[in-house]
Amino acid sequence: MSAARKGFYYKRLTAAGVPFDKHFRNYTEAELIEAHAAAVQAGLVEEPTAEELAQLEKQVHAPRPRRKLEETTVDMDDAETPLPAPAQNRRLPPLSHAEELPGERLNTNPDEQVVRVDELGRQWLQEEVRKPAYPKPRGRRVLRYMDAGVKQQTVVQGEYTETFEVAGDPKNATPSEIKITLPSYQVGIYRDRRFPFKVITYGGNSGFDRLEVEAFYGARELVPAECKRIYVENVLCYDMRSVIRAINTEYRQQQLAGNI
Repeated sequence: MSAARKGFYYKRLTAAGVPFDKHFRNYTEAELIEAHAAAVQAGLVEEPTAEELAQLEKQVHAPRPRRKLEETTVDMDDAETPLPAPAQNRRLPPLSHAEELPGERLNTNPDEQVVRVDELGRQWLQEEVRKPAYPKPRGRRVLRYMDAGVKQQTVVQGEYTETFEVAGDPKNATPSEIKITLPSYQVGIYRDRRFPFKVITYGGNSGFDRLEVEAFYGARELVPAECKRIYVENVLCYDMRSVIRAINTEYRQQQLAGNI
């Protein structure tokens, strides 16, 4: 990702009065380029000239200034064991945020399937996809099946006649399909070895998975009252700080009682 290229398109969109719903640092390069192309198509921004693009490429490929490192001496006998290669290099990353559609993995991947591991060692089960800065077409999931239709059966009981619809003959089934419009965004879900519960995150807000916290305590009624519930976008979760505080408090009480 090039900061120079991001700044170039961000400044052009800002100068044209295009509104933004999040901070510059939260946009990817692909998102800004796509927003700029949409603004050009709408007549809000002019296409950059060849000179501007040439100057931009010079900034992108310009060498960064190097800082002089302090000289250090390391005793190889006392040196620590080298850390293993970053986890993300041992697993192919999924589609980028700019390419993945919200709900794309819904009902197609197992719940606990890891889609990528980032540089912090977090195992992502679902990518966070933010709401677009401007209206854009949504994806659709197409489900195909064989429709046997229905047939009617009539039952006469005294004065009453009842008619029922039952499944038709499978031999006369015809191909049919159902189209489901995907959502415009989705929350991110990951596992962190520092926490015992899955973390739900969106837009910088995070919370523990509600069902896992309640299973940890045995039932929703057994969760301590100090564990607050919050919404991360549209998902009900438990506040991370209050849950961690409650677990640590219970652990200290068990230590003082001599149970641990």
